[in-house]
Amino acid sequence: MTPVNVALRQGAKMIRNTVVELADGMLVNFVYHVSGLAGFATELLKARILKFHGCDIPVMPLESIRRSKAAVMRDKDLAHIHYIDQTLRLRRTQTKRKKK
Repeated sequence: MTPVNVALRQGAKMIRNTVVELADGMLVNFVYHVSGLAGFATELLKARILKFHGCDIPVMPLESIRRSKAAVMRDKDLAHIHYIDQTLRLRRTQTKRKKK
């Protein structure tokens, strides 16, 4: 829980066990274990760096997110997997069209 405690010391408000609300209203959900994936260092190498509120944030590729959701398979993961699959199919279709 160290990251949560750091956030709290910086003025965040505890919402749930792993969720805090920052002073600007942004919610942060700390994740300590992700099922179905390789170790952190391996997954980090696959991440894309995106800007979010002025910060560079590593974001896992959809393929990795899908693997994790398939490993956990909560009720809500079924819907997420469906939409991830649709997005991946659309991306493949667009890539094929660009090559032609």
